[in-house]
Amino acid sequence: MRQLYILRHAQAASPQGVDDKHRPLTRQGLADARALGLLMDRMEYKPDYILCSPARRTRQTLAKIQETLGEDIPVGYASGLYFATTGQLYDHIKRVDSKYRNIMLVSHNPSVHGLARFLTGLGQPDLLMLLELDYRECTMAALDCPIDSWASLLPAQCDLKNLLIPGKDFRGDVVD
Repeated sequence: MRQLYILRHAQAASPQGVDDKHRPLTRQGLADARALGLLMDRMEYKPDYILCSPARRTRQTLAKIQETLGEDIPVGYASGLYFATTGQLYDHIKRVDSKYRNIMLVSHNPSVHGLARFLTGLGQPDLLMLLELDYRECTMAALDCPIDSWASLLPAQCDLKNLLIPGKDFRGDVVD
């Protein structure tokens, strides 16, 4: 069994004169990302490899999470994860070395939501319904994948174990 954590970056600002790739997180986004990291630590959701879009908001989200999970986890920053389609995200995951059992993807909507829906085949009905309806900023799907290697990952094969949503499952207090 392998675990896949699919994370949409935390809430980002849209400052005037800043291009999309360089948009920073808001204060609330920073707080939500830190709160998610604490919750992941408490729930023992520990990736041993992370795929991350190179956009500023995804890097900042990951940095806040790493404050609690540890910074020694290898990270692959791939330009192909920025503005990727669901299919492109899927292809990136399938190319992850099989030595990594638990991986996390940090990227953008609508593709991360699409990927979580594409891979999920099982789960509690209330979680499956939530997955269909909501994937706001800093939402993370935790999937159990019954595979021996990432290359063998197939659609609708994974079990949605949890869906962590800011304001529902964790509360980020605004940071200075």
